[in-house]
Amino acid sequence: MRLYHTLSFKLISLIFIALLVMTAGTIYFHVEAQSSFLEHTIHLCAERASAFAKVALNQGMQDNHPEVIRQTMIDIGSASGMELISLYDKNGRIAYSSDPTHVDRVVNTKDIACAPCHLGSEDFTQTSSKEFMRVFMAPEGHRVLGLITPIHNSPSCYDAPCHAHPPEQTVLGVLDVQMSLDSIDVHAEDVRAFVLASSALTFLVLAAGTIVFVFFFVHKPVQSVIDGTHRIATGELNHTIPLRRKDELGVLVKSFNRMAQELERAKGELVEWSNTLEEKVALKTDELNKVQAQILHMEKMASLGKLSSVIAHELNNPLAGILTYARLIDKRLAARALDEGKCNAMRKDAQLIADEARRCGDIVKNLLFFARGREGEYRQADLNEVIEKTIKLVQHKISLFEISLEVHVPSETVLATCDSNQIQQTALAIIMNAIEAMPDGGRLSVSLARDDGNAIIRISDNRVGISSEDQRNIFEPFFTTKEEGHGTGLGLSVAYGIIQRHGGRINVDSEPGKGSTFIITIPIQGPSEQGQEQA
Repeated sequence: MRLYHTLSFKLISLIFIALLVMTAGTIYFHVEAQSSFLEHTIHLCAERASAFAKVALNQGMQDNHPEVIRQTMIDIGSASGMELISLYDKNGRIAYSSDPTHVDRVVNTKDIACAPCHLGSEDFTQTSSKEFMRVFMAPEGHRVLGLITPIHNSPSCYDAPCHAHPPEQTVLGVLDVQMSLDSIDVHAEDVRAFVLASSALTFLVLAAGTIVFVFFFVHKPVQSVIDGTHRIATGELNHTIPLRRKDELGVLVKSFNRMAQELERAKGELVEWSNTLEEKVALKTDELNKVQAQILHMEKMASLGKLSSVIAHELNNPLAGILTYARLIDKRLAARALDEGKCNAMRKDAQLIADEARRCGDIVKNLLFFARGREGEYRQADLNEVIEKTIKLVQHKISLFEISLEVHVPSETVLATCDSNQIQQTALAIIMNAIEAMPDGGRLSVSLARDDGNAIIRISDNRVGISSEDQRNIFEPFFTTKEEGHGTGLGLSVAYGIIQRHGGRINVDSEPGKGSTFIITIPIQGPSEQGQEQA
């Protein structure tokens, strides 16, 4: 796992960001508060220095002693931190200054520094000392704070006989006190550096403490849990995590160790069970073999009974034909009126009897084919003749059930390489089922056609029909919908096997109450010929 994906890294990063923001905010507000305090202090110092200067100069101004005023200005200007002190008269001329070179200089009363005092008029009043404070850079490169204080006309001035001023003149001049901010700025820079250093040190200490705390109380326990899960995953189910804590991680570790113990116990049971599995499997296999032998014996007996029933069912149709035509021949012989036409008819009936007797043998052989999967005898056969023989065999039943018969056979001969007896057996089985589905009469349709290299035989009735559920099973062996004793369920399965061996298919289209249509598709070329062409 990469470092930036770990919980410890994310937690430390979050705490670092929070500490950094808090430290930066603390530094900013601390520096701002310190600067504000120093600025307020210097303002107070300037105000007091200005007030002190006014008091010191007041007596000299009252007695009109210029030399005293000049010396007082020089003495005040030489004080530590004092940059310059000047006394301006009403016209903006410097009357006295701590720097004699500034005396008699005249300033423009419309300058920015003088505008707050005059406000466009000759007189001004001071509402706040901050209004007359200014900070500017001295030529030497350090900052200077200047405070302008008005000198008001007091009664001792305008009542004095020597240089009395009229009472209407409220301000006689201004006192400009300028103090150096160099030491203040140095001190502020030292304070700022100290704050930055102490804040950085505090940040580093807190960060280091955070790293140590997260490493020992978060990272190591989580890493031990991860290592434990990996060892459990590799099969060390007896591994436990040695963490004894009462917080959430401690509860998690206890649950994990308990889970590992349960897994170890389950694994032991599985190993023990697998050790005896072979013996148990052998025992169960022997029991199953015995049961299977019994089931096979029972199935053989049941199959033998069903096979006997099938043979009787399949032989019944040709034997019934043989019996019918044998009786017809007997009646004709008993009449003793044998002309050439009747003799020809009797020969045809005798030939039919011989064919049906041969078909009885074929039926038995086909049952063996069904049981053993043997192939029939494929040769070119006339399917028109197969359909004709099949209809002739069931003609008496069609008449007995009063069924309307429709036969559609093409005028040209349809030849196909097949076992004609098996095809006849298939058609006969389907036609007999259709006849038995119409005991009260109906319509039976048999058609033969050729389509795209295949012979298509369609056998349709219009009565009972087959449900969709039964359609999925009608070709299964021993499946029948007839009453007990009236069917074996092998007729359609034998027919299905015959058509499959011919490389064809049987489809059924039926709807209950509307009849059924069986579609038999037989390749014109037999299976052997198809294989030769593909080769």
